[in-house]
Amino acid sequence: MKYQQQQDIEGRLSLLSVEDLTDLFILNKINDGQSMNKVKSLGDDYGLARKLNSDIKQGLGTEADVQRNRESFGDNIPVEKEPTTLCELIMECLEDTMLRILLLAALVSTVIGIINEGLATGWTEGATIFFAIFLIISITAGNNYLKEKQFRQLRRRLDDGKCQVIRGNKVTEIATKDLVVGDILLFNLGDLFVVDGLMIQGSAVKMDESAMTGESDEIKKLPYQEMAQQKQQQFESRCCQRSHQSIFNIRNQMLRWNSLNASSSCWLEYNLWTVKKIVDSRQSTNSIIIEIRRIIVSIFTFFALMGHLGYDIYLGQIQFKSLKTLQVIVESFMISVTIIVVAVPEGLPLAVTIALAYSVGKMKDEQNLVKNLSSCEIMGGANNICSDKTGTLTQNIMQVTALYVERNTIQNDVHTIKSKLNKNTVELMCESICYNSNAFPQKDKVTNKWIQIGNKTECALLECADNFNYNFSQYRPSDKILRQIPFNSKRKKMSTAVYNPKTQFVRVYTKGASEIVLNQCIKMVGANGVEQLLDQNARNQIYNDVIQKFASESLRTIAIAYRDLDPHSQNSSVLGQIPQLTKYTQSIQEDDLDKDLVLVAIAGIKDPIRPDVPNSIKQCHSSGVTVRMVTGDNILTATAIAKECGILQSNKQPGQYEVMEGKFFREFVGGLKTIGNKENFKVVARDMKVMARASPEDKYILVMLLQSLVMVLMMHQPQKKQMQDLLWVSLVLMLPRMAADIILLDDNFSSIITAMKWGRNIYDCIRKFIQFQLTVNLVALFMSFLGAVVLKESPLNTIEMLWVNLIMDTFASLALATEPPNITVLERQPYKREDKIVSPTMNRTIVGGSVYQIAVLCGILFVLPKYMDLSMPQELEGQKFHKNVVQMSIFFQTFVVMQVFNSITCRQLDYKTINPFTNACNNPLFWGVQTFTLIIQCILIQYGGKFVKVSHLTVQQHILCIGFGIGSIIFLALVKLVIPENFCQRVELFREDIITEDKMDDTLASRLRRKINYKTKKQKN
Repeated sequence: MKYQQQQDIEGRLSLLSVEDLTDLFILNKINDGQSMNKVKSLGDDYGLARKLNSDIKQGLGTEADVQRNRESFGDNIPVEKEPTTLCELIMECLEDTMLRILLLAALVSTVIGIINEGLATGWTEGATIFFAIFLIISITAGNNYLKEKQFRQLRRRLDDGKCQVIRGNKVTEIATKDLVVGDILLFNLGDLFVVDGLMIQGSAVKMDESAMTGESDEIKKLPYQEMAQQKQQQFESRCCQRSHQSIFNIRNQMLRWNSLNASSSCWLEYNLWTVKKIVDSRQSTNSIIIEIRRIIVSIFTFFALMGHLGYDIYLGQIQFKSLKTLQVIVESFMISVTIIVVAVPEGLPLAVTIALAYSVGKMKDEQNLVKNLSSCEIMGGANNICSDKTGTLTQNIMQVTALYVERNTIQNDVHTIKSKLNKNTVELMCESICYNSNAFPQKDKVTNKWIQIGNKTECALLECADNFNYNFSQYRPSDKILRQIPFNSKRKKMSTAVYNPKTQFVRVYTKGASEIVLNQCIKMVGANGVEQLLDQNARNQIYNDVIQKFASESLRTIAIAYRDLDPHSQNSSVLGQIPQLTKYTQSIQEDDLDKDLVLVAIAGIKDPIRPDVPNSIKQCHSSGVTVRMVTGDNILTATAIAKECGILQSNKQPGQYEVMEGKFFREFVGGLKTIGNKENFKVVARDMKVMARASPEDKYILVMLLQSLVMVLMMHQPQKKQMQDLLWVSLVLMLPRMAADIILLDDNFSSIITAMKWGRNIYDCIRKFIQFQLTVNLVALFMSFLGAVVLKESPLNTIEMLWVNLIMDTFASLALATEPPNITVLERQPYKREDKIVSPTMNRTIVGGSVYQIAVLCGILFVLPKYMDLSMPQELEGQKFHKNVVQMSIFFQTFVVMQVFNSITCRQLDYKTINPFTNACNNPLFWGVQTFTLIIQCILIQYGGKFVKVSHLTVQQHILCIGFGIGSIIFLALVKLVIPENFCQRVELFREDIITEDKMDDTLASRLRRKINYKTKKQKN
């Protein structure tokens, strides 16, 4: 004994090296059997566990052991991609061809200015242009840097998953990042992990290792001992066929089937430092074209200015071969290039990015963690919600409130009836619950309340057994468990085969959907524990009197049954031999293992509705969103819960197609892969509100066919095991972190309303920005061209236009893309995919605002000098200023002020809202940006002087400029009152590509982001 203890100590102290451990999980060595041979040489799974300072039954012993393994082998924190630096983002901005040309032109302008005016003053104009460009690049790069930083933080939070491990012989829930080499990791159906490991025990396990192997087929996994036995048999029979595997590599992939028993569903987790692959969301190629002929306007402006220059040369006012001529050409060229820079809607992708980043942060505060950015906007157009019941519509706090046992129905006091039942019946029922389960509920030592870990239905049953003084830890884990067939949505039941040493029989415990298990029962445990025959009439009576009664009270009904198998009747050599008994049970077909059952009990489990769900569903209905409940419960339970939630009207019977069972639905619409009966499905899409006894295939059909009707679908799917059957869904909101587009942190249906609200708001923010920017573009381009043709110069010089570009891109993005949603967004119908981005109402606002601004600016250029003294101030006389510098300064000031007031008007998209100050106080950032813009504008006017080529204005002139700005608000209010909404219906200021049916998953945000990405890639090429 002492020698064995010494061996254990030495084995634990001589840990494997990182290199040896990594070598075990090389894919080629796993496939050719080298890894299995290596494990065998280390002393099989038990010896390997000792080499990792662990134990296959008890796990890592103490926190010191955990820390030791963490120091020896590393932690489970995923390696992140190196973040883009601020310098790289600045260089990315400098890849813009137009900015490069402008920088070159500014350099030429600086050289000419120094030659003409001398070093003392000649550098000012060029330096100012350099500074303006630097400011634009810095702000743009800074915004992108902050955005990337925020998304990196979001990614870290997404990686903070939970898992169950055995440490110190206790089941503990920890964060996945806290896993260490040597942990015994428990897994359930559909779990997602980033681990390499050795499976110790399990039954019917399949894993998706496609991220590592490239093979799409799921790989069957066997426990190590069973695998080793197969290897030995193959060796003895010289069989060279490829066997199943015990060692696995999985990277964020899904476990398709697996045993759910603690002792038979754990693996040693080893290689935890492998880099996790993060695949970006798919992108399509179509884009949106902004139909502003900026290049044409720029070229016409340049040639108009050149025409005036030629005319002046012809008149002899300017010498052809002179620096003055070269300077005019360079200035004209810079103005033309600046027109392109200003007119290119660079702020559009920026506005989209800011809107998404801002919304993601706010949604996180409201319990919506966004993983896929495009899902934010998809939420705004969603018109269908397909939701599971458990944990979303209900609280997922299960409790057994009714029992049918020994032909008696007990409700509300099920935990106090132990004395009324036969002792053998209680033992049979509780043993069945404890053996045939996977969950690990624990009692809080302080509050004495249950903490439900694992399947909540099983937790409720285990808590019920505990009240009868039967604790599952006395039954699981156990070497007596020979086979387990896990619950799945096809079988609707779970079975566990257990060896009974007393009787030498194999007892099969089964639990599952009550009507399915009941139909497979030929006997039942009656009064005093005596078994009685169960014919069809008796089964029908139980169904009508018990199952339907429980279901009508919104109870989930679970039948508990068993059968005994005599393995010795076929082979007496298996007597007491666990390996032979295991092989015997494995040889029986699944459907044959749990037939001819004896009914023990039927449990009614209550899962209360969340208090806010009825109001949330009512809100969905008023928002034009159809809510459908898709559940695995029977049709009566599903109907009762749907009425309680408000999905169905409580005061009337559901229509013929409002409530359907999955099997009938599948037959009614005509098949799985194709739409067999389109007319029937249109009826289903219109009427169906509840689908009961739904399988993954039924959910897949529903999703596929709803999308075939061009509906935007949200699928809330808490059952992660069925996720891979729902690949075509537009948007998935889930509780499991790795498979979701949006994660509901509070598991609450009302959080879907929050996601819808923010999704619609993102679309609104983008539209507000487009409405503002198109107005500025139209006015700036028109006035630049008009000035070049009539005045022989652009009313706005290069520096002023760059400042305008900063206002209309960066500042407007910050102001309009961060608008918070208001409750009115949920009072209208969702956006349709075929809806135009720029609506007729927006066209009316854009055209009305542009007409007003052009009229005012033309008045300043051609009318104002007749009514106001605009002579040059004395202090500027003799300096190199424009002869009409005051007039041009008023023009510049008025233009900027009108944009500030126009942004206030652009905050309203609803044609019914006349008052632009509605909800004026809900966005302090908007007012902060506008105040900052006005302050900087006044500083430029009053103190810009020779740098900006402007003159300071008097108080009267400032008031005049502000008056023109206020006038734009009044004018647009009158436009909304007088001009009908569809007046500008045929006006097309913003041309969009037609979205074909196969591209219907594209979002406005993704297309706008791709536009700028495509332009950048094209420039690189």
